[in-house]
Amino acid sequence: MEDLMTQWEEYEQTVAAEENYTLDIKRPSDRQIGGDHYKDMRIQPTTFITQNKLNWCEGNAVKYICRHRIKGSEKDILKAIHYLELLLEQEYAYVRPKDTVA
Repeated sequence: MEDLMTQWEEYEQTVAAEENYTLDIKRPSDRQIGGDHYKDMRIQPTTFITQNKLNWCEGNAVKYICRHRIKGSEKDILKAIHYLELLLEQEYAYVRPKDTVA
């Protein structure tokens, strides 16, 4: 276990150097790599997703809905819809009618 922690710390040092951030924050949930579009949210999407035990498609839909105004605009809404359609397909055997457009 100690060897694994050493490997993790070395990995974090490498990522920190590449992403230009400091490691003074100890919990991974206290920092974000690749932007700050979740930083100021009252409830972080990953906290909401894990505490509510959402699956992959549900979690991604939540993530894209939460960030669309800050980061990705209408493209994030389309991504959320796509994940919800995947959820419909996987859990309810939904197939989109051919005459609809998304």
